[in-house]
Amino acid sequence: MEIDSIMFVPDSLPMRIYLTTSNSDSLILRKSSIDVRPDSTNTILVSLINRMRKSLAASSGGVGIAAPQVGINRNIILVKRLDKVGKPVEVYLNPRIVMTSDKIINFANDGCLSIPGVYKTTVRYAAVGIEYDLLNGTHKTEVVEGYSGNNFTAVIFQHEIDHLNGILFIDRAL
Repeated sequence: MEIDSIMFVPDSLPMRIYLTTSNSDSLILRKSSIDVRPDSTNTILVSLINRMRKSLAASSGGVGIAAPQVGINRNIILVKRLDKVGKPVEVYLNPRIVMTSDKIINFANDGCLSIPGVYKTTVRYAAVGIEYDLLNGTHKTEVVEGYSGNNFTAVIFQHEIDHLNGILFIDRAL
């Protein structure tokens, strides 16, 4: 079923965003995801990433997307790196938060492609240490900061990694 939704539609088309207003979609969104094997020659994985990129680009103002949001319970996220020149959208496989800052913030206007039109203040860390794999298999670790204004990259990572664990931003709302 997952392979069909990835492979039998052209890479040029976005995938449908799963919504909490649908009971069947919610079951997928609330389920924990599993790791993927990084492999840049895996046509299914590459196609999924391409289609997730299209889905994010087609969204209005989206800055990140997780595979469960397109119906695939795999540990894959795409994040718009507001902390980097050009604000590129980057792919992270099997991401995990391995460190959190002491500083905790209330992030206003957290929102989600899977819960359109709803915005809440959420409790987040100002910085997080993450580890992840690149598509080519390289394992990386970095500290990501940014929680306000034009750079809230640390918040994006927390939000998207939450999706991989079946957690929605409304679960972190004040």
